Parts: sequence; C-alpha cells; structure tokens
Amino acid sequence: MHGSGADGGHDKGTAASRWAGAVANLLIGAVAIVPGVCARWLLSRYVLAGCAKGSPDNTVGMALGAVLGGAFVLGMALVVNVLVPWQEGRPLGQYLRLTPLIPAPFAIAQAAGWI
Repeated sequence: MHGSGADGGHDKGTAASRWAGAVANLLIGAVAIVPGVCARWLLSRYVLAGCAKGSPDNTVGMALGAVLGGAFVLGMALVVNVLVPWQEGRPLGQYLRLTPLIPAPFAIAQAAGWI
C-alpha cells in the first residue's frame, strides 16, 4: 500500500522514520532495565559471591526474570528493527544502526543511581 497514504506520508529514510526507530529502541531499552537488573543481581550476589555458600532465596525468580525478560527484549528488538522495516519496505540498515540505543536507558539509570 505504498503511495496510498497508508504509510502516514513518510517516505523511506525520512527524519520522522529515523526518529521513530530511535524512540522505539529507547523504549525497548526501558523495558530491558528489568532483565538487566535481574542479571546484575545474579552476577553480584550469586556468581561473584560464590555458589558454595548456597543460593539466595531469590535466585530462581531473578534467573527467570533475566532469561524470560531478555528473550522478550530480543523479540521486540527483532520485530522493531528487522520485521517491521522489512514489511514496510524500508532500509534495514537504518534501523539496525539504532540498536546500540537499547542499552542506553539502563546505562543512564545506572549512572544516575536510580537502579
């Protein structure tokens, strides 16, 4: 349905579509904070502290949060950066170049001391 106005009037590679990709990746990164915190907890309290002491009570929940949340984030990144642009006939490289924005919200929150 290209050219029919169904694409919102955005041509391939316009500034609006670039902003949409950047915002989508930042929103994925906001969701990725949850599995990131779970993975950081596992590394700091379980792996680095040593497994010989016994596992903390929250280990199973944090492991599930890290694995399932990480799989969800990877799925969203695949949909937003590969499948949607491919279906709309937009260049994949434009969206794939924006994937480094995904860890930005976690890094900003970590640096600010929010998490």
